[in-house]
Amino acid sequence: MTVSTAQRALKHILKRDNAAREFLGQLSDSLNTGFCFEDASGEILWGSKNGFTRALPFEHEEKALGAFHYSTENALTLFVALKLLFQKEWEKKKIGKEVLGLYREINMIYDLSELISEKIDAESIAKVTLEEASQIIDTTHALFLIYDPEKDEVLQIARLGENPKSQAFIEEQKDVLRELITRGVSAIVPADRIAKNPALKHLKTVMYAPLKVKHRTFGMVIIGHEEEVGYTAAELKLLTTISLQSATAIESAHLYQKGLKEVQDREDAIRKIHDVSQKFVPSEFIKSLGKAKITEVFLGDLVEREVTVVFVDIRGFTTISEGLSPTDNFLFVNSFNNRMGPIVRKNGGFIMQYLGDGFMALFTEGSQGALSASVEMHRALQKYNKERALRKRLPVHIGVGMQSGKLIMGITGDNERLDAAIISDTVNTAARIEGLSKHFGTSILLTQECKVNLTDPDQFDFRYLGQVQPKGKMKPIDLYECINGDAEDLQNHKLSNLKTFDDAMTLFLNKEFAMAAVTFQQIFKSNTKDQPAKLFLNRAAQLITQEIEDNWKGVETMTTK
Repeated sequence: MTVSTAQRALKHILKRDNAAREFLGQLSDSLNTGFCFEDASGEILWGSKNGFTRALPFEHEEKALGAFHYSTENALTLFVALKLLFQKEWEKKKIGKEVLGLYREINMIYDLSELISEKIDAESIAKVTLEEASQIIDTTHALFLIYDPEKDEVLQIARLGENPKSQAFIEEQKDVLRELITRGVSAIVPADRIAKNPALKHLKTVMYAPLKVKHRTFGMVIIGHEEEVGYTAAELKLLTTISLQSATAIESAHLYQKGLKEVQDREDAIRKIHDVSQKFVPSEFIKSLGKAKITEVFLGDLVEREVTVVFVDIRGFTTISEGLSPTDNFLFVNSFNNRMGPIVRKNGGFIMQYLGDGFMALFTEGSQGALSASVEMHRALQKYNKERALRKRLPVHIGVGMQSGKLIMGITGDNERLDAAIISDTVNTAARIEGLSKHFGTSILLTQECKVNLTDPDQFDFRYLGQVQPKGKMKPIDLYECINGDAEDLQNHKLSNLKTFDDAMTLFLNKEFAMAAVTFQQIFKSNTKDQPAKLFLNRAAQLITQEIEDNWKGVETMTTK
């Protein structure tokens, strides 16, 4: 820690920390004495120098931070108290600095992911990759290279830094670069090898990482510096992560451009599935209207019910469908619905609407059945995925969001076309909760209304995820994660860390962001699949450096639906 940072910690205690100031004031009154503190620049941070006859230097790590002025021996107790308060504040800032470094790396990877996800060509992805990498790794020059095996050429896709002869050197070093790309490994180049290579004479520090997808390497990223900055293993690991992320994005962009027509055909098939599903009215819906069969319903029939609405979404549906023909796409969705539908009905619900890559279900008997069905659906898919793995097929995962409340169920349309309809903010909120399950990285996400509505909550295990204010909503919503639908190893991890996670949330909501970040990091490091821990680690780390308003309640405001 630098002296300036220590001085800021000291100034925070004496000028801004109301609790610390009140404590020192009360202690002064009880000791019937006072003091004055003058910092190293001569600024008075506490009291006035008038009337004090003695002074003690206030030091930290052998560097003077100021002087403690006093008159009586009793004041030395104040000096000790101030030392203890300063040490605690200094340690908080030290932890904050370490967490901030970790946050910068995580944030950079998140930013890169968002930026390259918007690109559909290799050149744009390469340019963004080099720009973002240079923001966190000390770099003056960089190259993004792709090997074309058909033409036996190493192509420069993007570069940073001035080097007019870079293309000529790439052609001269083609055999070496091709070998490095083929090997597909990351490395920091030794200084003696840099000095011997004429293509690197403008650099003193160099490292590289492969562009690899699955078992295929098709390029590499090379970065360097004109000075001897000494790249570390951690920086090499970060570059490797960036390169792998970019390689995946380029592969996805390539598949998109190559198979645009096939993708359109698959989307048409999904749209047809959606259109067909809307022609049918669930029999349970008819019964909820008090009718025995569909021929008894009339335009305008309606009833108000207290229900739990559940939205289920197939995660990564586009990825799964890319390897299927339109017919196989239909069969896959139909197979999925055939597996999930009976589970919904078994637990007292019915599927109101099929959404192509998911569905909306209603549970008229409350949230106990809805949550039981959600857990059972996840467990059924875990068993089903074992069968798919034997056939070398991608696993199927779902996200579930639910809300409890009142809604209107009825028949709408005109004299020629009738349709079953439900109208309520409860439906809209449930859809938002399912969307938020992606944001939080949870398998099952529910509101406090659902949790309160449970008849046997001890059947499940929950983690509180704070309040979220969805876009367009006036009031925040309390959210809970039900962990019983997670894979066994992740569920066991979360169960063993329930109290630790709750403690971390308490620290976070109490604005103890540094300690919250440290605790969330401890949870995340023990299992990197714990996405809520990762999300709150990032949020806590980000808030460490921000000015927080006194009325901050930890509500996360969403800007998208």
